[in-house]
Amino acid sequence: MAYLQNRHNKWRAKVRIPTELRSRYDGRELLQKTLQARDKASAKAEAEAWEAGLRSEWAAVSPNVTTSRTALRQIYEDGRRAALGGEYLVHVDDDTDPAEAGIEYEIDKLAEQAEATGGELHPAASARLAALQDAVTVHRGKSPKPRKELEPSFSELAAEYVRLWATQRGLKETNTRQQKEATFRLFAGYSGDKPIRQVKRADAAAFMDALRQLDPLWSRSPKAKAMTWAEIQKKFVGRSPGLSASTLNRHGTTLQELWRWAEDRGHCEGKNPFVGFHEKLKPGRNQLGYLPWTADELKILFGPPPKRADVAEIMVVALHTGMRLNEIASLTLGDIREAKGVAYIDVKDAKTQAGNRQVPLHPRITWLGKLAGKPTDRVWPGFNDEGPGKKPGHDAGREFSRFKAAKGFTDRRKVFHSFRKNVTEIMERQSVSENEWAQVLGHERGFTYGRYSPHGITLARKAELIGLIEYPGIEFPGR
Repeated sequence: MAYLQNRHNKWRAKVRIPTELRSRYDGRELLQKTLQARDKASAKAEAEAWEAGLRSEWAAVSPNVTTSRTALRQIYEDGRRAALGGEYLVHVDDDTDPAEAGIEYEIDKLAEQAEATGGELHPAASARLAALQDAVTVHRGKSPKPRKELEPSFSELAAEYVRLWATQRGLKETNTRQQKEATFRLFAGYSGDKPIRQVKRADAAAFMDALRQLDPLWSRSPKAKAMTWAEIQKKFVGRSPGLSASTLNRHGTTLQELWRWAEDRGHCEGKNPFVGFHEKLKPGRNQLGYLPWTADELKILFGPPPKRADVAEIMVVALHTGMRLNEIASLTLGDIREAKGVAYIDVKDAKTQAGNRQVPLHPRITWLGKLAGKPTDRVWPGFNDEGPGKKPGHDAGREFSRFKAAKGFTDRRKVFHSFRKNVTEIMERQSVSENEWAQVLGHERGFTYGRYSPHGITLARKAELIGLIEYPGIEFPGR
């Protein structure tokens, strides 16, 4: 891109000369031009027009000049913007529009260039010619047809969408971005990475059908990211019941969002081809929720407990607080506090506002409040920070999964999160109101309670609720 500089109230543009063409300019690295424009916006348009012309000329004499689709699209956009910005004004007579006359003059120069090179233009010059021709069409009040050869590929467009999406304020560090990128990578591989404008309803339907047959654990393979669509299909299709309805819905929703974003920016139009594949989730049929561990299963898990003390301890904490895995694995000594005689865990920076809460220490885990060290020291430093948010929960979850598998548990509904289900089950059997327990578990309260009782129940009441948690007949390890 041309570099703009303002000195003594005059704008000057600089453009870097391709290395292989510098001999034509006495070895110079940069070309400079003093512009006629007085304001920055006009100077930018004038500089873009000058640069577009240079690149067309360079492309005609050097096959080594970059002519990727991205580069050609940039030449097209710069050329069209400059033409519509009035940078080629030519005054012929009173009846001819100076702007259109100037654009036609530039088109004639490219025609002469084509004659000098045997009737063909270099791709860069062709991109500039397309820009000028489309500028004439727009100037005459019509809409030019999309230039398919210059449209961004699906993956290029998706990358720009993700880049802009990530600039939102208030985004939590989650794996959402990685999930979106995985969806786009899969569809680009399936569709041949054609522009989104060319995606049809049949393409979307066939892609969702193919996704449905993938092994639910396909993405856990370290090699999966480097695989082509064909390789993924060959290795991970037909080995299990396939992806869950919720996962398919997530892929479909992500593609719908991209289409809407692209349509707003003129990259496609018409009915969204990705709409209509959402499958209604029905518990017990296509939605299998997590199940609590039974008393006998807990005895197996803790008889004997994991050899890694930190894995065993986070299991005990989960069973006596109902906290989520990453909330536990991320705990620092500074998160263990005391107020009004009640020791509690201060859960903060949760995914939702309701997740930020105070969880009193159960009598079985009071040792947490007696640990010595700096407030920033992690309680369990043995778990590695991983993922986009550099959180230890993923590593801790992998260690637990290995442990439970070694114990013979393979049901996907029995996971670390199931400990949270165990605590909820106890509260239900103790007839604790959902509104009260939600304030300890980290769920949203009902509208009436949330609006008319914003401060919620007391810390002492939360401690009473935590004290209801018991697992008769099970021996737990501790410090």
